[in-house]
Amino acid sequence: MESLVCNNEAARLEALLQYQILDTPPEEAFDDLAFLAAQICNTPIALINLIDSNRQWFKAKVGLDVQEMPRDTGLCPICMESGEVLIIPDTLADERFATNPIVTYAGLSVRFYAGIPLLASGGEAIGTLCIVDRVPRQISPKQVEVLQTLSHMVIRQLEIRRNLVELASVKQEYKEAQEALHQSESTFGSFFNSSPLMIGIAELVDNDILHISDNPATAKFFGLTPEAMQNRLVREMGATNKHVSQWIHHYRQAERTQSPVKFEYSDETPQGQIWVSATVSAIGVNSGSRMQFAYVAEDITERKQVEQKIREQAALLDIVTDVIVVQDLSNKILLWNKNAEKLYGWKSEEAIGKQSDELLSTESLSQNLEIYQTVLKDGSWQGELQKTSKSGKKLIVKSCWTLINDQHSQAKSILVIDTDITQKKQLEKQFLHAQRMESIGVLASGIAHDLNNVLSPILMSVHLLKAKSCDQQINQILSIIESNAKRGTDLVKQVLSFARGIGGDVQGQAATHQCTVLQVKHLILEMQPIISQTFPKSIAVYIEIQDELLPICADSTQLHQVLINLCLNARDAMPTGGTLTISAENIWIDETYASMYIEATVGAYIVLTVADTGLGINSEILDRIFEPFFTTKELGKGTGLGLSTVMTIIKEHGGLINVSSCVGKGTKFKVYFPAVNQVPIQSLEDIEIPTGSGECILVVDDEAAIQEITKTSLENYNYTAITASNGMEALAIYAQHKEKISAAIIDMIMSNMDGATTICRLQNINPLLPIIVVSGLATSEQVPIDKTAEHTVFLPKPYTTQELLKTLHAVISQ
Repeated sequence: MESLVCNNEAARLEALLQYQILDTPPEEAFDDLAFLAAQICNTPIALINLIDSNRQWFKAKVGLDVQEMPRDTGLCPICMESGEVLIIPDTLADERFATNPIVTYAGLSVRFYAGIPLLASGGEAIGTLCIVDRVPRQISPKQVEVLQTLSHMVIRQLEIRRNLVELASVKQEYKEAQEALHQSESTFGSFFNSSPLMIGIAELVDNDILHISDNPATAKFFGLTPEAMQNRLVREMGATNKHVSQWIHHYRQAERTQSPVKFEYSDETPQGQIWVSATVSAIGVNSGSRMQFAYVAEDITERKQVEQKIREQAALLDIVTDVIVVQDLSNKILLWNKNAEKLYGWKSEEAIGKQSDELLSTESLSQNLEIYQTVLKDGSWQGELQKTSKSGKKLIVKSCWTLINDQHSQAKSILVIDTDITQKKQLEKQFLHAQRMESIGVLASGIAHDLNNVLSPILMSVHLLKAKSCDQQINQILSIIESNAKRGTDLVKQVLSFARGIGGDVQGQAATHQCTVLQVKHLILEMQPIISQTFPKSIAVYIEIQDELLPICADSTQLHQVLINLCLNARDAMPTGGTLTISAENIWIDETYASMYIEATVGAYIVLTVADTGLGINSEILDRIFEPFFTTKELGKGTGLGLSTVMTIIKEHGGLINVSSCVGKGTKFKVYFPAVNQVPIQSLEDIEIPTGSGECILVVDDEAAIQEITKTSLENYNYTAITASNGMEALAIYAQHKEKISAAIIDMIMSNMDGATTICRLQNINPLLPIIVVSGLATSEQVPIDKTAEHTVFLPKPYTTQELLKTLHAVISQ
């Protein structure tokens, strides 16, 4: 029911508003009707009250000064809503109305009310015609009937008024239409006569074209006047049969399809070839029942010549190796040369008309806007930009933007020339990376030298203390010290191995591979504690080594590098933890397997497997993981050289590597090394320590701790020792005791006189003097000594007593 009331109210308000009466000035016709109502009923107050959504507005009033009052005040809304005559002889006598504000308000004090609803043509109540008195009274039926008649007259007056308003509006619209038509005819006439386009009306007559009306541009094209062309056939004006037939064909097509037909044609004239673009439309039938046509034609000869010139220039643009793009001021691509197709992958037809920043740029919108504003302000811009090709490839280009102006010096478009510098940037990045690696190598060498000087006396002291102690607990503590010192030694070697890289290049010195027969088992077991102590605790490490594992011939440092690289990759693939399994076993590669892998040969191998339960590798990039500088890690977290280094080392050792992976389940690397039928080299701990025969050894080192512990160790194994702190002191001592000294142990890096100079001076005195060159640098390749000297050997720091005595025994025995 509530919805119905709302709908009735909406219809009532619509009916009221259609009269356009609210807030209009007083009108005599309505004032007379209100006066007549007051006179007939002999009341002091009479109103024509129109009620909208929130107020009562009085179109005509007698005996009342106010123009309107609120919607919910008074008795008229009650009368209107009931839709019936409302008569109240005495408001105070009727409890329904006794408390109404117009009854109780002293300024009004209404005691008598009679209201007639004003009903629109659709039956909607839009207000009331009412009479009011301030004293109680009665009204006769005759007076009520007159009031009803007056209410009908109010409605009729509203209808008349509305019709007059609509009539005035129609007259005004007609007048405006006449003026617009006159203006349109004047404008069209002006356009028709002044337009550079050829415009006219024609008819088809007997396989010819009759010109009815033509503008001056058409007449000029034919070399005539508009008057001379009127009602003339085109054949009479010199048109060829070929062109007339073409035109008639297009006219018939326009008539048949009832839509404009556009076409172009060319003609040879004494002045050269001309081109015309024309559009014809059927516009209706004339009084003689012939179809008339409107035509618009344009001489496009100059445009065609420009297009031909542009095509010739575009052909030249396709020859250059740079990307050339022209875009308008809204970044819409207008020109796209062949090299742009080649570099970015988008064909010309795909690119032209597209927004350049949406098609290519990976720069931020703010940067694109800044470039655009700079070009408009300064006329040009150049710099480096990152762009993306159609295939998603990231590119770096050197981009030059130039503003192109039209003949009025107004900005028209932007010429963009891009040069691909992606490879150049990658080479620069690799060069900088190589420089950083070289710097790291130099730094690592210096640190290693100092650390090895610290570790040398510790290792030698432990051996001496073990020999003198019988206390098991003390020996156990010494073993812990020795183990940790050796671990420190291994860590230094790893740092230097990383710094040298696969080529062993530190400070420009190329390392050679020292391949020996070794047991992979020992390498894995050495790695196990390092991995367990440095990897996250969430990664469980398992070692599986086959019994009686065959030995291989390899460079232990490089083999260590292979294993650590594979383990580090496995660690990075398990950021939330997992299982790392390292295993080694014997395997026989037969002819079938060897035929599948070009690097493999028939024979015995050991296979080293590193498996993880990590993220896995997508099959799309699995074939690329061994490429140099290819990495899937974030910027700064990977160089892309690890697996490339691994591959190179394995190939140099005659081996091969396979990888299998499943995304979300993990990755498994299998490394195959040829096995050998030789016995692995015995470790120094298993070899009996040789003793001296009282020989005197010259110990030259600027580290007092190394001097003292080396002297003590030699003396404990039946040698005598003389120490010197630098090269100058060593030369003086040797000159005094040269008949007594059997060999010299000389550190390479010392103050006053370095080791190389000292060795050279000593060899000048005695070329046959056995010399052990010691250094905190990792390999002999980093030490500037004569590698061909028969009586000179290199011993890297830190060294154990066993290593020192074995080396000393060997050099003296020569």
